[in-house]
Amino acid sequence: MPRADGRRRVLAWAGAGGAAAAVAGAALLWDPGQTLAWAAGVVAAATAAYLSQQAPQQLQQTLARRRAAREPADAAPLAVATEIRNHDYVTLDLGDRVVDVPAAGHTVRIVVTSTGPSAVVLTGLRAEVISREEAPGDLTRHAAEVPVRRFEILLDPDPPQVRALAGTDFPYRIAADESEVLDLLVSTERGLVRWLLWLDWVSGGRQGSTRVDIQGHAFRTAARLPSGA
Repeated sequence: MPRADGRRRVLAWAGAGGAAAAVAGAALLWDPGQTLAWAAGVVAAATAAYLSQQAPQQLQQTLARRRAAREPADAAPLAVATEIRNHDYVTLDLGDRVVDVPAAGHTVRIVVTSTGPSAVVLTGLRAEVISREEAPGDLTRHAAEVPVRRFEILLDPDPPQVRALAGTDFPYRIAADESEVLDLLVSTERGLVRWLLWLDWVSGGRQGSTRVDIQGHAFRTAARLPSGA
């Protein structure tokens, strides 16, 4: 249908141009000076009208092609932001340095935003433990906050478990340009754990898994050790 409309517009322009050419030829024979001035005005007006109709559409098409060229075809159609919330700290002595690590029982908040033209359906969430080590430390308490949508992550089972709380669970549908907020209560009773999340999704006939971390680094969670242990 768009091609047929384009052909009709071309034929209309061609017909109008032929009629104008015939009138201009007759007028040129009658009064050359006036005819040339009139023809120049007609050409300028026609050019301006064409550009006013076609230029914005062509510019939009060009920008769309450039955006498509910059975006990889296999890029995930979502953006993920993470934040550590509701956390106490365990101050750990790692030998060469002393660090504060969120204590078990903290919350990881994930904000997932759809960035593609189609809706994204979140189909699951998986945890991955990268390492675990023993380290002495002291617990320091901080004030907690009330979470929004709640899950819990159990890092000690193999594989780790992600369980929905308060009767909600995947899948969740995120419309284009909308977001979903997940609060994850993280638990471990053994050592210092480095871990990641993998968010499974489907969108527009595609499916994939997006890595979720904290500013490009694995999450770290320490077991709640007795003070001075």
